[in-house]
Amino acid sequence: MPELPEVETIARGLDAAIRGRTIARVDVWWGRTVDSRSEPIERLVGDTIASVGRVGKFVIIGLTSGRTLAVHLRMTGRLTVADRGTAAAVDRKGRPLPDLSKGRPLREPSKHERFALVFRDGGRLAFSDARKFGRVRLIDGDVARALDVGIDALALGAASLRALLARRTTRIKTFLLDQRRIGGVGNIYANEALFRARVHPKRRAGKLTALQRTRLLRELRAVLRSAIASRGSSVDDYVDAEGMPGEFQKLLKVYGRAGLPCRRCRTPIKRIVLGQRGTFYCPACQR
Repeated sequence: MPELPEVETIARGLDAAIRGRTIARVDVWWGRTVDSRSEPIERLVGDTIASVGRVGKFVIIGLTSGRTLAVHLRMTGRLTVADRGTAAAVDRKGRPLPDLSKGRPLREPSKHERFALVFRDGGRLAFSDARKFGRVRLIDGDVARALDVGIDALALGAASLRALLARRTTRIKTFLLDQRRIGGVGNIYANEALFRARVHPKRRAGKLTALQRTRLLRELRAVLRSAIASRGSSVDDYVDAEGMPGEFQKLLKVYGRAGLPCRRCRTPIKRIVLGQRGTFYCPACQR
């Protein structure tokens, strides 16, 4: 599942590609892709893209109407932009064509395409999702509250982390993945940050020392920023808005390296399961 660095990379690419473009039509090829809590999706027609950003693991498409389209990619979701002229979205006088998503489509979708925004200039933003777990949701109101996302990992401060961890008995690795507490951290970067901070993934969140909290916050920020600079990690299906893979997987210290020597001390990396997620750590560096 794309995490903060991957979603940030996608959002930056989309912002450059679709900001200022007006939506002429919405194609919904698989109805359940639209979240059941969404505002009526047809309200997108005629609206204009004001900006594209990120909240936690969600791509956030801000509209000039004040509404927001939130996209969660889940396991296999992809957002890609097609060139102008790939779909007849306007008539000869430049007037937007009606939304034909419930009638005969103007074009057949590509394989696994579930949802698309067709722009007045003829370009389109397509959401493809092989496993159909991804969702789009039109929100009219407070986005963070609607999505129930905690403090963004890159905005997390020492005092906030201390308060979040206080008296928590949850394993620290599992706690880092709770999006209601800290937004954006997923399995890859939780593993990497804990290794860099020399914190064992099974340690109780409330039992971290002040030094461990300081190291964890520093290393969490560092690994996320480094991954953003490398355009994310392509360990499964992730590609950015231009269809290009990330590069940070080449720099991973523990994730996916079970049985291989630790890059710091040469001890074999171990894999366990915590909270139903594969967890990688060095038994010598992370006692």
